[in-house]
Amino acid sequence: MTQSLQAYLEHKRTVDDRALNDRVWSAFVDGLAELAAFEDSNGRPNEPVRVLEIGGGVGTMVARLAERDALAPSVSYRLVDLDERNVEYARQHLPEWLEEAGYEVERRRSSVLARSTDERSADQTVEVHLEAGDAFEAPDRDGERSEADAVIASAVLDTVDLEYALGRIPDLLRTGGLLYAPITYDGTTTFSPPDPLDERLTELYNRHMDEIRDRPGSSRAGRELFAALDRPGSEFDLLEVGGSDWIVRPRDGAYPADEKAFLRQLLETIDGALAAYPETALAPTDRQRWVDTRLSQLERGELSLIARHLDVLARL
Repeated sequence: MTQSLQAYLEHKRTVDDRALNDRVWSAFVDGLAELAAFEDSNGRPNEPVRVLEIGGGVGTMVARLAERDALAPSVSYRLVDLDERNVEYARQHLPEWLEEAGYEVERRRSSVLARSTDERSADQTVEVHLEAGDAFEAPDRDGERSEADAVIASAVLDTVDLEYALGRIPDLLRTGGLLYAPITYDGTTTFSPPDPLDERLTELYNRHMDEIRDRPGSSRAGRELFAALDRPGSEFDLLEVGGSDWIVRPRDGAYPADEKAFLRQLLETIDGALAAYPETALAPTDRQRWVDTRLSQLERGELSLIARHLDVLARL
């Protein structure tokens, strides 16, 4: 790979920004506000609102929430990722992103404390706890499992065993809590201009996701997630679902932001998956010809991408 996974996760931030389904996003933000307004039987407010992000990567989702003024007045945000390098990248860059969103930031040993006050709104405080580990198994910081008001799993549920994940998430959520699962891959990756090998290579790439790679996952996770949450007897109430396709295309031969680097990394990821197949399934010369063609089109500012995803919001 010519760039790190961490750089790739940052480069795709603008792609995700465009892709997120506005209707599902708005319902999630409204749900967070309702959770913030909740009072217990003694009239005590629900403060802070507790958010757990599974596979939080380098922190682009919490930065997005802050940038879009979508956070409750008081938030405890727990970002957990399996890769320590992602967490370290978030420690380095998240404070800067929160400052760009208008927050005053205090860096702590294992967290970032951010405060914002402006003339349009009351004080806002978000403390982001950054942790390396398995969010499905990690205990609370005090040694006991916490129940979050909301669980976010962005671009995650296609990379794990979905049945296992949906069996564990109810242990992480309070009753009435929200599951927000945007950018869940749903089986279609299309490049333009078309190439005679596209259909075959997409089939092989999806099969690699389903059967070959080390980690479990599914190339049809979007529809499988929808079906699991919508079935009778589900623990969840499916609130919203909508498409969130990645669409990347050049303008006058140039790509916005860092999206050229994003496409290059995606091509390298596809190439790495295809390289796992024996010559009887895919001739190396065919694979190399396809990759070289796509990279040349990218360099000339001619390559476009559409990748199908679904966004899902449910209540436990």
